[in-house]
Amino acid sequence: MSEIHLNKKEGSQLKLFTPGPVEVPDRILEELKKPNDTHRSTPYSDMHKLAKEGLQKLLYTKNDCFIFTSSATGVMEACIRNLVGKEEKALIISIGAFGDRWYDIGIKNGKEVVKEPIEWGNAATREIVKKALKRNQYSVVCLQANETSTGVYNPIYDIVPIIKDCGALVCIDATSSMAGVKLEVDKLNIDVCLASVQKCFALPPGLAVASISEAALEKSSQVENRGHYFDFQYFYKKSKVNQTPTTPPIPHIRALVAQLNYVLEQEGLENRFKRHTQLGKRTRMWARDIGMKMFSQEGFESNTVSTMENTLNLDFNKMVSQILEKGYRIVNGYGSLANKTFRIGHMGEITLKDLEEMLKVLTDIISDLRLEKMG
Repeated sequence: MSEIHLNKKEGSQLKLFTPGPVEVPDRILEELKKPNDTHRSTPYSDMHKLAKEGLQKLLYTKNDCFIFTSSATGVMEACIRNLVGKEEKALIISIGAFGDRWYDIGIKNGKEVVKEPIEWGNAATREIVKKALKRNQYSVVCLQANETSTGVYNPIYDIVPIIKDCGALVCIDATSSMAGVKLEVDKLNIDVCLASVQKCFALPPGLAVASISEAALEKSSQVENRGHYFDFQYFYKKSKVNQTPTTPPIPHIRALVAQLNYVLEQEGLENRFKRHTQLGKRTRMWARDIGMKMFSQEGFESNTVSTMENTLNLDFNKMVSQILEKGYRIVNGYGSLANKTFRIGHMGEITLKDLEEMLKVLTDIISDLRLEKMG
């Protein structure tokens, strides 16, 4: 098994069907090997500019796009520190573990944050959001587009306009859906739309990206104690000359440029979104056919990560371990959902053929586990 996990010459030989990090295509690994100039050079600035322009096209926005040397959690914290001032309240609409994380970030930064908790597996509907907004005056509202722990995709097009009508800034964590699910930032007037790149982008972890509206930048300029590393004003200053405030992982940004070019010019955005939709539908069909119930609320299922309930009363740890022996990695439920659910990630460069091959192996394993239970 060690040769599958860590081949000294070729790296991991596992086929990843996880919610991230996901498998990185060879063409991107080749980009990462290329030499680079320094981060204050003209060639780097040219490359950075290409990355920003590609992100703007991906997100359907004219807003500036920042590149962060961190995971998405860093940008979630940046939203709290840059946009929530003294005597102001932020609303965190939480439908799972990563919504809860945003609330914890607010508390740890000493901000006044209010959590609207929604039962895990369910989405934030128009009715829920309307009721939550009536309870207080909020300057900022933060929520997930795609909740990675529960496999739920929020009805962003329904609820963001309601939030904007209340005058609040809107921050969207699109970590496990950006570059896989269409999200039109300017059409919805989203103030911060953030993600890290180790999921639908199919890049190695180490970068996060975000579009930042003029309203968010203006608000940031008025908030004290924004910190240093994630200060939006510092990023904006450097973005104007196509640089980052501190040294970024330059090979990663070269890979980001290459992947954005592939997505935009070769696969095409609409084709990419369609492929992810098909992957989500096929996984849900498989779950239905094998007798498993989706954990996510019907009509709000994610097309990038599927979370299934343990309706067959299986040992998911054993199931995950056995398919790992076959060279595939899927994952158990997140946190408190362990062994109550399991998750299949179908994002990045995964094709329907790839998915079908893995699901065939998984079906056989589940059949054997069910036979074992019967004695």
